[in-house]
Amino acid sequence: MREQRKAIHNLWVKSFISNKRRNGFVVLAILLTTVLITAVISLGSSLIEANEQQTLRYVGTVADAHMNDLTDEQYDLIKKYDQLEAYGQQRTVGDVEDSNLTKKKQQLILHWYNESEWTTLRKEAITDFTGAFPKKENEILVPLSALSMLGIKEPKLGMTIPLTVRINEEVREQEFVLSGYYKEYVTHRVTSDLSYILVSDKFSERYPDPAKKNTVSVKYKQGDVLEQNKTLAKYLKLSGYQEIQSTFKEPSQNKTTVFLGIGLFAAIILVSGGLLIYNVLYISIANDIRFFGLLKAIGTTGKQLRKIVIKQALLLSVVGITAGLLLGWLLSYWLVPVALKATTFADVVVVSTAPWIYISAGTFALMTTLISSIKPAGVTAKVPPVLAIQYVETTVRLKKVRSKAGGKLHLMAWRNIFRDKKRALTVILSMFLGITLFISVNSAIDSMNFEQIVVKDLPYDVDISMIVQSSTATGEGQAVLAAIENIDGVSDVHAYLNEPILVDYDKEKFSGFIDSYNDYFKYGRHEPSEVNQENFIGKLVGIDTKEVAELMKESGEVFDEVGFKKGEFGLVQTNNPEDFSGIPVLAFTMLSANSRQSIPIGGVIANDYLGLQTDGGPVLYMAKEAANMFPNADLLSVAFNIESQKEEGIIQQLKAMIDEQPNFKIITKKDMLKQAREEIMTFRLLGNTLAIVLALIGLLNFVNIITTSLIARKQEFAILESIGMTRKQTNQVLAFEGFYYAAITSVLVATLGSIVTFGLFQVVKSATPMAVFAFPVATMGVSLLLIIGICIVTPLIVMKLSGRQELADRIKA
Repeated sequence: MREQRKAIHNLWVKSFISNKRRNGFVVLAILLTTVLITAVISLGSSLIEANEQQTLRYVGTVADAHMNDLTDEQYDLIKKYDQLEAYGQQRTVGDVEDSNLTKKKQQLILHWYNESEWTTLRKEAITDFTGAFPKKENEILVPLSALSMLGIKEPKLGMTIPLTVRINEEVREQEFVLSGYYKEYVTHRVTSDLSYILVSDKFSERYPDPAKKNTVSVKYKQGDVLEQNKTLAKYLKLSGYQEIQSTFKEPSQNKTTVFLGIGLFAAIILVSGGLLIYNVLYISIANDIRFFGLLKAIGTTGKQLRKIVIKQALLLSVVGITAGLLLGWLLSYWLVPVALKATTFADVVVVSTAPWIYISAGTFALMTTLISSIKPAGVTAKVPPVLAIQYVETTVRLKKVRSKAGGKLHLMAWRNIFRDKKRALTVILSMFLGITLFISVNSAIDSMNFEQIVVKDLPYDVDISMIVQSSTATGEGQAVLAAIENIDGVSDVHAYLNEPILVDYDKEKFSGFIDSYNDYFKYGRHEPSEVNQENFIGKLVGIDTKEVAELMKESGEVFDEVGFKKGEFGLVQTNNPEDFSGIPVLAFTMLSANSRQSIPIGGVIANDYLGLQTDGGPVLYMAKEAANMFPNADLLSVAFNIESQKEEGIIQQLKAMIDEQPNFKIITKKDMLKQAREEIMTFRLLGNTLAIVLALIGLLNFVNIITTSLIARKQEFAILESIGMTRKQTNQVLAFEGFYYAAITSVLVATLGSIVTFGLFQVVKSATPMAVFAFPVATMGVSLLLIIGICIVTPLIVMKLSGRQELADRIKA
């Protein structure tokens, strides 16, 4: 008995080793499926984790909400509120005055966090922390970006840093000691040229803010943030100028969308990969059924045959899954950084290597392999030895050929496809899923038209704006504007001018305006009791008459375009026109020329149109065409177009000019479009890498099934040739079979596949509202033509290779 088992084992091992082609197909199927599952889950997990970390870092805090300008009494109430996990306080103390920073268009802010704010809410959002939170009055905690601005490349704890600082409009020299440094991210989402220097509690107490402006952050223990905000606002009895705002965090809807997208992608991979593994194993074991019949004839039991099949599957799984997990891990290390580079997560490269990813991928591949082995193993165990030895491919039932047209080649081909319905369904479903995903991914990427977003955000070729605005007009903006207008090739110049003005202050008349201003610009509010004639500074803004006329037309208001263009009246910025019902004329002094003006108020422009904030006074819009009103005005911003043939040279000229102007920055549509194209190419590379591999799984499934089927049917074809069927007719039958596979797949892709494509687009649109669906006609057409070509050519090639044997030899096979 032992000798028999040993002999059977030896026979199986030799047979297993000799079937290199079959084993290679099975291992490749398992490997591809494992690689894809591993890569997709790893990529999805990495993106989610990177998104969470990037959101945390760019927000700069773990707080759920923040409030402005709480009183001491309200802050005491915060301390007693039992629904808070943590809370803290912060404010801006001053800024750093440095001519080198101004030339480089950089700004450093002296900022204060109390220790609770830093320890419980802020520290988690930074990296590379070295040192300690400042304790002494002269100690500072400085981010690496700020140290770099100051020219310090290799910071050392305890080093002295002399700074010129402006606090409460007073400039002083002071030496600080570096208590620590770290890498920050929060200021990056505002401007890369702004950074904080954190001062100690003692320093903040020495230089209090006369207006008592502050920001208080809170983190709730649990519950919905919006509901908690409402409850807290009611508890604190926030006034009209105080506001509680939720900290920006990734909406749960976006996270759900990401999970749905990854889940959909993974599900298709699981089904396609499972079909491939099942199909390859089923066919390979079915082709070995004669061998198993011989084993059964010499005494092997059904139970032993099942063990042989399962052992064979396990052995192939060990090789395929191990290699697949390794390749998936390597692919993830390449895929994730490339993916993150194309997103806003470039600062956070997280390659998720959680064990559950590889356990899940390996378990699925193993389970699929074992499940795929159960049925053929059962067939092998039950089939009688005589029938197993005489086993041939499934034949067509006689009732299906009782027709005068039964001998037509295209009908023969149709019957051949469905001789094994399960096999045909597996091939068609596998190809359908692969091609559908390839088309869907391309369609989803094409819908994210980043270029269109750039065009919408930047209607002009170039946009130049002032970064730091002075309290008095310097006139340098006028020189920039004049230089731009004199460049040959520049057209459609659209500019805003800015002139600081000291408005004649009347407490009773302007009280309504100040309240409305504070209600809208809550974090830039002005304490009414501290507003006076000396600091009631507003803006005189020059704007194109045509732009204002279009704005008024949209709002349905009557507008005297001619009068506005002549400078006969102006428009004030406010959301409450009634605030100026008692102020028909705005009297002010132009600070740059020390000249007085009185301009009638002829209407209003909403706060959110340009969102301009002032030092207390109103914003007055005047026609830019009334040049006498803006003798020394600065340039607030200018946008314009450039002739395409001169674009490259003019942009270089403009960049060189703006580099010499410390208060201006330049954005070009060309640079933004280039960045958008790079991002979309990266997304396309990532998506298509996975989609093409998945499509190849479907094609590999087809090639494998057709190849094994034709090899199994070569005796049948040889018999048909022996009774008069020509090789040309055989090839035509095979070509028809391939075409039918392709045609059925194409119909499914064009119908059900279109629904899947549109569904994936809806997932993308929920995360990218500007996405626009366009039916992927070109992608679908090329994909289906390729499928048809492969499906027709593959059986012909296989048949040609098998046809090299003599007819007699093929009949005997």
